[in-house]
Amino acid sequence: MAETEEAAFKPRPKHLLPVALGLVATGILGYPLANGVALPAQVTPFTGTSVTGASLNAIIFVLALATAATAMFLLIRRGRMRFIRRMIKAALIIVAFAVTFWYSASLLSIDVSLLLLLSVAVAAFIGLTVFGKSRLGQLVGVTALASLTGLFLGYSIPLVTALVLVAALVVYDIVAVFRGPVGALAKTVASGDLPGAMYSYGELTIGMGDLVFYSLLATTALANFGVWSFLGAAAGILAGTYLGFRALSRYEMFPGLPFSLLLGVAGMMLPVLL
Repeated sequence: MAETEEAAFKPRPKHLLPVALGLVATGILGYPLANGVALPAQVTPFTGTSVTGASLNAIIFVLALATAATAMFLLIRRGRMRFIRRMIKAALIIVAFAVTFWYSASLLSIDVSLLLLLSVAVAAFIGLTVFGKSRLGQLVGVTALASLTGLFLGYSIPLVTALVLVAALVVYDIVAVFRGPVGALAKTVASGDLPGAMYSYGELTIGMGDLVFYSLLATTALANFGVWSFLGAAAGILAGTYLGFRALSRYEMFPGLPFSLLLGVAGMMLPVLL
């Protein structure tokens, strides 16, 4: 995450709104799936139920993130901003369609043609809101997409892989923001240049990936340990996000994942230990 204005950023509870809404949406949409109705989906190349397999999955995932961020930065440096925007729009709509189809197919026993129509309609709605001019519409679209994507990943990735991936994301985010492509991107593009990849709210710019990973962790808690762990994870994520905002008030940029994910895991495990 980064500041969008030169004036010193002063964190307020209102700045937690996008994260809080995303977690609320994750809980509401995820609860019906908690009884085991989610369709299985293989999203990792290795089984991921052992530390070795989980570590390999996490490495591949992080390498993919680093490659994508580096490619975006190089293309923007070459003046291909319009191409990047088109790619982001296409990728966002495809992902919106895919996760909506998965979610709908998990809950609804209806004809495939109706599932396809519903998924197309929701993907179109998300695309129109995320890339529209209305700030409220953008918030709705970003919340819906991040929550559905986090749910899909959370119900598809085994617990061991999810925990190892969280640790890998914490390390990656620190390196990528301070020494890597994410920080370089944040310095190169202005607020609002990459809708769909970044979301601007007030004085903040938050990466879409951050919101997805918050939802992923909250879903992991709900799917594996139940409602109390979900609430603990959500509280930890919000507390960690606020700590990140406090740190951002001293720096131009600050990684959005470390505090949030680490405190989220702590909040997830506390009800289990108790």
